[in-house]
Amino acid sequence: MRQLKEDTITSNLIESQQSAYGPVCVYQNKEYRWLTLAQKTNEDITIQGVMNLTHPEQVIVPVNQCMMLFLLKPVDTLNILNLGLGTAGFERIMYHLQSSTPYINTINTFNTVEINPNIALIAAQHFKLPIKHRSYLQCAEQYITQCSDHFNVITIDIFSGEYHQPFLTSDSFWQNINRCSKQNTQVIINLNPQTGQELQMLLVLLRQHFKCLAIIEFNEYKNIVIILSQQTLMHINVDEIQNSPVFINFAPNLYKSINSIYHIE
Repeated sequence: MRQLKEDTITSNLIESQQSAYGPVCVYQNKEYRWLTLAQKTNEDITIQGVMNLTHPEQVIVPVNQCMMLFLLKPVDTLNILNLGLGTAGFERIMYHLQSSTPYINTINTFNTVEINPNIALIAAQHFKLPIKHRSYLQCAEQYITQCSDHFNVITIDIFSGEYHQPFLTSDSFWQNINRCSKQNTQVIINLNPQTGQELQMLLVLLRQHFKCLAIIEFNEYKNIVIILSQQTLMHINVDEIQNSPVFINFAPNLYKSINSIYHIE
């Protein structure tokens, strides 16, 4: 990621749009294409997603690889809700696993919610978002409030630059997430808490709505991933990740990138 930040220069810029949420820029070098949502100094660049040009199905960043950890347990039929489209990396890998591997049998429902229409357009034009995929252009909070479907996987990856949407600390938001969940649902969140106090307050809130939490910290990333469920998550551990066929094939070094996994049950 450090190299990509150094390569985030005008000569590598292939698309730039001014959206209602700030500038959206796409860059490309010989190996990768990536998206940024803010363009100030190099230190302020936030890379929102990366695609390997040769193997677009690859999930490159360990934080994003952890959004797939629900695959540690076999699920016959997936009903997926993804809040936050970004560069459509999650969508690409899910469809690839379904069509080209034995790891996913059936995807019955797969909805993505994205508030920024420029992101949705760029994902289709530059990041191979499948044409058949169902995307909803609205605020995630609004979608989940009105939602009447039930999902067994809900992924939440919602940033504006480095900051989260404020509704992630809303009690009603998590009530609605639970309402749209099944008993065995796993909710997986990519977080970048700015302070320890912010993280602690969020964990207290999440514990009120979910019986089991798994908190994943990384060696080289400030982000953490939190997995939530009403059923035990003790199977989410480094040994299981290291020995899982799907992760051996698609994220073989993920277990090395994880600093620690904490469980609250």
